[in-house]
Amino acid sequence: MFISLPGIESEVDKLIALGNFEGALANMVVGVHNHHKAPDLAHQFLYYPKFDRQIEQLAAALKAQATPNEVSAPRAASGNTLIIATELYQVGGHSRVVEDFARELDSPTIVLTDLFSRYRNDQNMLNWILDGFSHTPVVYLPQRSLWAKCRALLELTNRLQPSSIFYFNHHQDPIPFVATLGHDGAKKAFVHHADHHPSLGVTFPGVTHVDLTDERAVTCARELQQQVKLLRLYVPDLGLKQFSPVAGSALSVVTSGTQVKFARSGPLALQEIAKAVLETTTGNFFHIGPIEADWVDEIRAHLQGAQIDPARFVSGGAVKSLWQSLAGLDAHLYLGSAPVGGGRAAIEAQGCGYPLAFYRVPDPTSLVAGDSFYANKDLAWATLSELRSLLSSIGPQLTGLSRQARAFYEQDFSRQDFVRVLASITGA
Repeated sequence: MFISLPGIESEVDKLIALGNFEGALANMVVGVHNHHKAPDLAHQFLYYPKFDRQIEQLAAALKAQATPNEVSAPRAASGNTLIIATELYQVGGHSRVVEDFARELDSPTIVLTDLFSRYRNDQNMLNWILDGFSHTPVVYLPQRSLWAKCRALLELTNRLQPSSIFYFNHHQDPIPFVATLGHDGAKKAFVHHADHHPSLGVTFPGVTHVDLTDERAVTCARELQQQVKLLRLYVPDLGLKQFSPVAGSALSVVTSGTQVKFARSGPLALQEIAKAVLETTTGNFFHIGPIEADWVDEIRAHLQGAQIDPARFVSGGAVKSLWQSLAGLDAHLYLGSAPVGGGRAAIEAQGCGYPLAFYRVPDPTSLVAGDSFYANKDLAWATLSELRSLLSSIGPQLTGLSRQARAFYEQDFSRQDFVRVLASITGA
C-alpha cells in the first residue's frame, strides 16, 4: 500500500535544504498529480509516507518563518471547526460528504485551497458554492503561490483558533497540512474519502484517521498500525419511493455517476452495458449525471446499430438531488456504476427503496473491490452475461428486495450513527 517516488523525493529534499519551499511544494504537487492515477498502481496503493515526512518539515519551516501577525499567542480553543478541502463540485459524493460534515459540526468554516486556481481564474465558479452553503462561511485562498496559500491558511487558522480541523484535500494537495499541522490545541482528523489511489496526508501521527468504508477501515488499520474511525456515510432520508408494478419484461433500470465512473470503450463500456440491459428488458435505461453530448450520441448510435430504439437510453444530466431524481423516475432497479462504483449513490438509491445490482470487481485485491455498500451481496455481476441473467430473473423478487434495501439503509447509514462517530472524533 506504500509507494515512493525516489527521484522527486530527492529533489524535494534538496529544495527544502536550500529553503526553496515553493519549489519543494510544486515538485510534490506535480509529482503526485502525474502519478496517483497511473495504470500500474491504480487501486493498489494508498500512501506516500516520504512526502508526508517532507510535509512535516515544511510545516515546521512555515511555523518558524511566520510573523507575529500570522501567529497569535496560544489561547483557548474557540469551538470553531475548520473543514479544509481543495475544491467542491456540484455533483459527486465528495462535496456531499463535506455538506454533511458542515451540517452536523459546531461553528464550521470551509476553506478551499484552490490548488488549481480555478476559483481565482473564474470567480463565477464560487456562486453555486455560496448558494449551497448559505449557512456556512466559505473562504478560498486566492494567493498565486503555494507557499503564500500556506501562509494565508496559517494566519486564518490562528485567527479562528479552531477546536477541530478536518482534512478533505485532493490527493496532490499538501497545503492544508503544511499550514495547520503546527497549530496546537486543535484535534485534527484526515477524512480518507480519496481511497482508491495514493494520497498525501494519510500517514501523519497524531491525526485521527477516518475511513468511510468498512473495507478501507480494515486496510488502513492493518497497514498503518493504528486505530481508525469508521464513519459510514450518512444521507438525509428523503422518503421511500412508490414503485409501479413490472409488467412482464418491462423492467427499467437507472444508474448514475460522473464520466469517471464509466468506460467509453471495451467490454464494460457504458454503451455495452446499456445494450445488454435493453436487449434483456423492454423498459428504459436511465442515466443520471453529467456525460458529454457526443458520448450520449455514441451510445444511441450503438443501440441503433443493434436494432434497439435509441430513445430508450435516457440521459438526465446533472441533478441537485440524486434521491429526489430517483424517486421521480418510473424505474425499478438501480444499477451501480461500472467499472468504478459509487458509494454515496448506492446509499441514496437503497434508501429510496431501489434494489441495487452492482459490479463485482474481478480482482479481490483492488481497492475498489468490496460490497459493504450493498444490501444484497447476491445481486453482483462481473460479465454482461451475468448481468443479463440477473435481469431476466429479478422481476418477481423486486418487492422483497426493495424492502431489504430500505432496511439496510435504515440500519447502517443513519444520522444517529453518523453524529455519534463525529462526536467521538471531536470529543464533543
